[in-house]
Formats: sequence, C-alpha cells, structure tokens
Amino acid sequence: MTKIIFMSAFPPIIHGIGSYTKYLLDSLYEKGCDCGIISFDPSTCEFPIMKEKKVECEYPVQYIIPSCYDYHLNLIFDSLTSLYRNTDNYVFWIQHGGSIWRNHTKFVKMLKFLKKKKVENIIVTHHTLNFQSPETKYGFKKWQYKLLKKELPYIDVNTVFTNGVYMAFTKAFPEYKERTVLIRHGVPKYPRISQENTKKEILSWLESEKELNQDWQKSVKDFNSKLFEKNTIIIGDVGFIDDRKLPQTIYLTMKLLQKRFPNQNIIGLYIGTLSFKSLKKISCLQRLRNLHSPQNNFYFFETYAPEQLFAKSLKTLDIVHMWQEDCRQSGKLAHALGINAIVVGRDIEGVGETLKMSGYPALNTYEDFLDEIERVIANPESKDLIEKSSSKYARTYNWENQALKHVELVESMISGKKLPLLDGWE
Repeated sequence: MTKIIFMSAFPPIIHGIGSYTKYLLDSLYEKGCDCGIISFDPSTCEFPIMKEKKVECEYPVQYIIPSCYDYHLNLIFDSLTSLYRNTDNYVFWIQHGGSIWRNHTKFVKMLKFLKKKKVENIIVTHHTLNFQSPETKYGFKKWQYKLLKKELPYIDVNTVFTNGVYMAFTKAFPEYKERTVLIRHGVPKYPRISQENTKKEILSWLESEKELNQDWQKSVKDFNSKLFEKNTIIIGDVGFIDDRKLPQTIYLTMKLLQKRFPNQNIIGLYIGTLSFKSLKKISCLQRLRNLHSPQNNFYFFETYAPEQLFAKSLKTLDIVHMWQEDCRQSGKLAHALGINAIVVGRDIEGVGETLKMSGYPALNTYEDFLDEIERVIANPESKDLIEKSSSKYARTYNWENQALKHVELVESMISGKKLPLLDGWE
C-alpha cells in the first residue's frame, strides 16, 4: 500500500487540526495504511500542551518544526526522506490552517522548495477557508484568495470539507477543478451514554480540577446543587475561547429563555480557556470572567476539557449553543454528532452546511435561533427527530469511512487515474 506522510499540528499540542490529524491517522493505521507524521516541536512551538504530554500511536511521529512562523526547509525534507525510506510510492499530505501556518510567505516558499526537491505527490487539506465572505466574489477572504493563488501551482491535489468551499474553490480556480476533492470531516464513534452519567463524570472532573481556585470550587458545589434537578435546562458551550464564537451570547440566551420558561431553571455554562493570546481573545476571556455568577445561573469554568471528556461535556448540555460570528469548520460539531448531543446553531459557512446536512437546526437570525431553542426545549419529540437524523449523519461520515476515502484518493492519484468524487458531485 502507498505510504502517506502527513505534516500537521499533532498531540500533545492542543489544537483542533492536531486532534483531527490524530483521529485520521489512527483510523488509517487500523485499516493497514503505512503512515507517519511530521509535526511541531511541543517544547518550542506557540501552542498549549496537554498535561499528559504523552501520545500513544503505532506510527512514527517526528516533532521537528520549531515554530508556526519559521521553520527549516531542509530539516523538513530530511524528515520526509527518513520517513519514506526510498519507498517507490508515497504521498506528502499537509493539513493547512491559518493558525498553524501563520507565515504565508514561508508556507509558499516551503511548497516551492519541496517541488524543487522532486517531491511529486503533495496534497493539501484546507481547513479554514470561508465561502460566504463579502471580501471577494468567490466568498473567500482576500488573504485566502491571495494565498491560494500563490500556493496552488505547487500542490498536486487539494481537499476541502464542504460543498460551499468546493464551489468557491472551483469557481475561483477552475483550472484546478480536476485536482480538487471534497472529503467531509470525520465523526468519532462513541459508546452510548446517558446524559445523567455524563453529568456525573463532568462534575467529578470539575471537582478534581486543581486549576480552579477556591471561589470557583464553591461555584462547582453550587452547580452540583442544581445540575440534577428535573426542572434544570443547561445551555452552553465547551472549547477554546474565541471572540468570533461570541461565547458571551450564552448569557443573553439564558436570560431570555428564563423569561419564556418561568417554571424551568435555565443555566448557562461555558468550559474553556485560551489556545493562544491576542488582545481580542483576552478581552473575550475577561467578559466571561465578569459574567460568571452562580447567583445568576451563569457558570464559566476556565479550564481545558481533556480529549477523553470533551464529547461528554457536550452531551451534558441540554442544548449546545453555536451562535457564532465566523466559523468555517468545527471539530466540536463532529464530537457532538458522535456522542448524539443536541446542537442548535447559526447557518453560517461550513458549520451551517454541516448542521443542515445532519439534521441539526441552523438559523439565520438570532431571534429565530432563540425561537428554535424554545421549540426544542418545549417539544421532547423534536429532540428525538434531531437525534435520529444526526445519528444517520454520524454513521455515514464516521472516521472509518472517511479514512477509506483518503486511501481511495491516494491510490487513484498514484496510479494516474481520474480522481474519485468521494463526498462531492459532478
């Protein structure tokens, strides 16, 4: 079988694209695929690191990239050479996102360098492209269009996650249509678990968290006193704090719903921390700290939900609140689908497309968003329909199936055949 060598963020680095790559490689390895990965050095790069600092995997991982701003091209090529060990057929597959390859000029320079070194089969997966931006007629942001125009001549195949990005891509660069393939984001499989049990696990974890100060430990106790009451409805979100996700809107939603359901106890919850610091993100963090108030039923626990508890923390919520300003793709949504959590979100970019395809409500205005959450709370039957539809999506696009599509693409590419449609259309 053809060897696939990836380059991406990767655990113990805490990053959405890194988690995505780990799920993909684990699934490929289980299918007998020969693979390896080149990644960022956890001791020098800008990303936060898992507390465990250990990653279990059967395939080789080389942590040699010092920074997402600058990296040594010869060292990357040497690592690539050592991983494929003169195998006749191999593909070099780069996971691209604006937050991990922040020096755009250097990224293009790297692609040119690799082509100069006769690296023939380069695939790039574009994780963070817009298709609804007003900045260009194609829906890309200006910087995305400029970067793509420079990098595409040095890429053999491009993969994207959504129909919207595929259409924007092929309209903007019709000459690369035959080299662009849609493979949707994979969905993890989780054992069935009741919401009551996820509540117990998340509460136990929060009680044991040493990061939470004494005042916040009191908040955990207060949260516990309300968590299992029959009239409690928990609305919230989990994950890295980002001003574009508008996490403070959870507080507004909670207050407005409380007026609509006076006999229910509506609780707002956000669990998360910063992935990296910027003025906007720090400002957003401070607003969440200021909103934290057990007396007002809004709880903000500033901590990182570890991988083994992330999906369970989503299942703990009665409604996963996804009203965002800008969200191109969401690993969190994949986890919610995998564990059968209930999501209500905004119809925007790739998140909106996936919400609609999976049967989750996707709304255009905040008022409609609020009305939909009210409808879901008031009608348990609607939850059953959402769970049935989202389960079907999760089965269709589970990681096992998506890994096989990666293999199919690679084998078609190496053999010189026409690239398969996979999750796309003619």
